[in-house]
Amino acid sequence: MRTGDPADIAMQNHPRKVIGAVACLVLAVAVPSLVQGREVVDQTGRRVNIPDRPSRLVSLAPSITETLFALGLGDEVVGDTDYCEYPPEARQKPHVGSILNPSLEKIVSLKPDLVIGSPEANRRETADQLARLRIPIYGVKARSLEETLRSIEDLGRVLGHEAAGRALAERLRQRVAAVERRAATRRHPRVLFVVWYRPLTTAGPHSFIDDVLRRAGGLPVTEDLEGEWPRISLEEALRRDPDVILFPRSEAFSPSLEEFSHLPGWKELRAVKTHHLYLISDTIIRPCPRLIDALEEVARILDAYEGEKKGIR
Repeated sequence: MRTGDPADIAMQNHPRKVIGAVACLVLAVAVPSLVQGREVVDQTGRRVNIPDRPSRLVSLAPSITETLFALGLGDEVVGDTDYCEYPPEARQKPHVGSILNPSLEKIVSLKPDLVIGSPEANRRETADQLARLRIPIYGVKARSLEETLRSIEDLGRVLGHEAAGRALAERLRQRVAAVERRAATRRHPRVLFVVWYRPLTTAGPHSFIDDVLRRAGGLPVTEDLEGEWPRISLEEALRRDPDVILFPRSEAFSPSLEEFSHLPGWKELRAVKTHHLYLISDTIIRPCPRLIDALEEVARILDAYEGEKKGIR
């Protein structure tokens, strides 16, 4: 899980820390001792004691919630976060708060026998607090498309739905293979994926988004950058000269694509001048089964781009 803010360490002797410790102690008294089941190693490498057949699950990330429902475990999800909106049934579940700061009191009240979190989404402090409360937390992670599929299989195995996990992953792998076969028959345009436009934040070479772009037949222009979500200047983006620019579709994205032709810096980019800017489903930023939907969507965009270029030639 994420490491805490350095300011938290400096505050360790603050009265609020003492109050927090007392609150955790009170909660711990209210939580029954975990029934011994089995020890497993989660996807982050941590050893976790979990029940033989967990049946009351709390999800701490939208991608996890989607995966649990896709595995047929929706009825066993007793809580999720404020941001879990897919499938629609997930919105009806009791919410435990935000991804970064879920409510421990709410989690305890739901009496979960397993909480599922992610180091990419949740803080290490949350995992530590749950451990002190004797509530097991199983960590999942995925930094590539294949890791996403293996994560699905792993969750199915751990949660007693191994056959469902294998079947789902196999169906998704077949769709991935179909995309890759089609992409192998055409040229590969240079692609810039924009996580956010101000400042310009993109996906690094070790992210699952980068993997999706490559498998769809694109060449990410950020392949030499460090980190999962690096920032670059507009001058640097101009130097890298992408053929296609992709943005995740979301309510928080304010400008229309047409506005980029008037924004300083952006209007100089070739992809902006040639109107090769596209909004795609925000499922591309979630390592879950619908990540394959995003892969197919990107592939269709790049197919259309190449078809247009052939028409021009």
